[in-house]
Amino acid sequence: MRTMDRAREACEKYLPGLAGELQGVALATLEAPGGPGLAAFRRAGGPGLLIPGTYGGGGASALDAVRVGRALGAISPSLGVAAAMHNFSVASLVALVDSEDASGLEWMLIESIARERLLVASGFAEGRTGAGILDSSVTAVPVEGGFLVNGVKKPCSLTHSMDLLTAGVALPAADGQGGTELGVALVPAGSPGITRKPFWGAPFLAGAESDEIRLEDVHVPQELMLRPQVELGSGLDTLQTVGFVWFELLVTSAYTGAVARLAEAAVAGGRGSATDRAALVTGMEAAAGLAENVARQVDAGPVGNDELAASLTARYAVQDLLVDVADRAAEVLGGLAFAGSPDIGSLLAVSRALAFHPPSRTASAQALLDHCDGAPLRVR
Repeated sequence: MRTMDRAREACEKYLPGLAGELQGVALATLEAPGGPGLAAFRRAGGPGLLIPGTYGGGGASALDAVRVGRALGAISPSLGVAAAMHNFSVASLVALVDSEDASGLEWMLIESIARERLLVASGFAEGRTGAGILDSSVTAVPVEGGFLVNGVKKPCSLTHSMDLLTAGVALPAADGQGGTELGVALVPAGSPGITRKPFWGAPFLAGAESDEIRLEDVHVPQELMLRPQVELGSGLDTLQTVGFVWFELLVTSAYTGAVARLAEAAVAGGRGSATDRAALVTGMEAAAGLAENVARQVDAGPVGNDELAASLTARYAVQDLLVDVADRAAEVLGGLAFAGSPDIGSLLAVSRALAFHPPSRTASAQALLDHCDGAPLRVR
């Protein structure tokens, strides 16, 4: 497929040798906890993909990033999802470097991520029914020299391989009036008080290391606690909007690659009619094109409310396309192929998983309708 050819070319350009190293490794091995995907990603320089070359990174554009993400998802859905979580966190830090909220330390942090090939876990959504994307049960209490952070983040990808955790926390409002603000804690993975517990029980996507991280009186220095200018529940500030757009783009691309692996196998198998196989091609090209269109808007800049709406619109449309394409591909491959290999069932399950990432379609429905009528998009 042309869309996957472009994805693989971008992957080889920015992460040379990665695809070749993992070629021939069984999907079940790549998807298992402790599989070789994340280590290969680190060796290939994956942690620095979105960091400008000035700071030792790859300097990939948004368009190239979604293509790389698509290639990674096809190699291993677990690797694609884990890389998406890392890259969206890094993209947010890169955006912070040039913002008025920058403390001056961010450039040193992103340079360390690129040059030392550090993996960054994203601890924002907490898997609590009814909770918004900006809600946090993790608290940060001011103490001398910083904050004590307490709470649980689950699921949190890269739980075991992370070098740094970025976590949304509830902070006492700076005005001292008893309110709560959103903070973003940057927590070294080896900090005292961090423990890890099993959480992910599903047999698919287990290689993304989406387990539980518990923080008990973890000390976060003042300079590693970011305070975006937004109250909890009030909406997204500019930096959060940028991060949110990157998240939707990258996670959508990872799942697109996973389903493309199934669709390519069905097309190559030659079963079914030309119409059946062409439907797989058009579905995948459409899914990739939707994300790439938003990526071009991001590259043109600046990123704001309209781009956020575009990223959500693309994500929900792709969400439907992937389920349809996966079902069609499995049918074309046939029952004997399904019975003879665990890969088809695994990829079918993965094709549904985009729906479980925040924000849910239901949570965004009214906001998207209001945005169509000219109102700002308010995401929870």
